Amino acid sequence: MRTTKPMVVECDTCPVRHVRCDDCLVTALQSLPVVPLLRLADGELPLDAAERRAVSRFVAAGLVAPEKAAGVTAQRESWSGVAAVG
Repeated sequence: MRTTKPMVVECDTCPVRHVRCDDCLVTALQSLPVVPLLRLADGELPLDAAERRAVSRFVAAGLVAPEKAAGVTAQRESWSGVAAVG
């Protein structure tokens, strides 16, 4: 089993600290809102962490209203009749 270590980004060791903070991706990511989870109806699936982050980024960019994003769920797709090509 392959394990990976998490990447740690610390402002204390940044070579352009206090110079380029306005353009910093880490600063932008830290300011994103988190979309809360809802109780789900039958057949609905909760979003995984990556999906929740994506929805939160859409909200932060103004592409999706927070009220609409709060109700987003995943649905299992039927893959019957689908075959691999090649």
